[in-house]
Amino acid sequence: MTSRRSVLFGSLLIAALLASPLIAAWPELSRVRAPDFQCKLWLNSPPLTLRELRGKVVLIDFWEYTCINCVRTFPYLRRWNELYGPLGLVVIGVHTPEFEFAKNPERVAEATKRFKFTFPIAVDSDRRVWEAFQNNVWPAKYLIDKDGRIALSHLGEGDYADFERHIQDLLKEANPKLTFASPKFDIPPDTHEGGGVCRQSTPETYLGFERGDHLANPGGYRQLAENPYRDPGDLPSDGYALNGRWLAAPEFVRHVATTEPGDDYLSLDYRAKAVYLVAGSDDGSAKPLYVTQDGKPLPKASRGVDIKTDSAGRTYIALGGKRMYYVVNNPRFEQHTLRLYATTPALSLYSFTFGNDCENPFDHS
Repeated sequence: MTSRRSVLFGSLLIAALLASPLIAAWPELSRVRAPDFQCKLWLNSPPLTLRELRGKVVLIDFWEYTCINCVRTFPYLRRWNELYGPLGLVVIGVHTPEFEFAKNPERVAEATKRFKFTFPIAVDSDRRVWEAFQNNVWPAKYLIDKDGRIALSHLGEGDYADFERHIQDLLKEANPKLTFASPKFDIPPDTHEGGGVCRQSTPETYLGFERGDHLANPGGYRQLAENPYRDPGDLPSDGYALNGRWLAAPEFVRHVATTEPGDDYLSLDYRAKAVYLVAGSDDGSAKPLYVTQDGKPLPKASRGVDIKTDSAGRTYIALGGKRMYYVVNNPRFEQHTLRLYATTPALSLYSFTFGNDCENPFDHS
């Protein structure tokens, strides 16, 4: 979920303050005590409490391993952990799941390793930390001062240079002897690819009936039952349609039959440079999901890192574990029709997210 705003916490309720703009001055009375962690399972660390971290500056980052908005922030988290960790910054990732499958701690551990996180990760599968902070978006960052009070919150992506300046300010507040005169502490400006106008891409698109509201099939979803769907043909902008036999669940649509290529598919109209898909096979084994763009295999210049090619030249994703897959990376922002063809049962598709021509560079592997 993308949201961008920074706020300084005061004596009002946190929920109300989340609607406030950033205040330049940081008066002491505006800070409130941060709620402590309420989860038992941790990765990369024994369980931590804010009480034992007094004197440190703590950066709490709420993330989810299927969230592209989170993934694009990870290079900055790793930078801040490596650069400022020796000076008293403690980065703590709080993994709060969006989908049921993301509650599995083994999947969280695999994602922690894949994203090269070495800092502590609190596994918040029951959302107790999320609710204590009254948080409502991914990603969300909270800076805690040396006295355990919330000094700054930033929701969503962006504003990395400004956020790093606040990290430096809080570290100097905790240790006035610190200096950031060394060139290695020079704060890089916020950058993104393209350098031009940031065009509005298709919004995040959920595929289950609970939040899926762009299905173009007449009659909509047939909930919690295996049913045949027929593609109506003309898709509205940002709309999608099913063809063939699918089961619609609250969070996903699942292909339920073995078919010949071309019979069962999901068709999507989108505007973006990049397309990401949250999906996977139900038993975790690799199953092909064939991909075309405007009726043809994905051209080489438009293939995301998870796209493979078979001996017939067809492009496909080998859907295995449930995660986010990098499907399309077009050379430029464009409008296309994407089709995902399922030929085996037990493939579940959860959501699409998109990248425009202003995505900041990040590791797609």
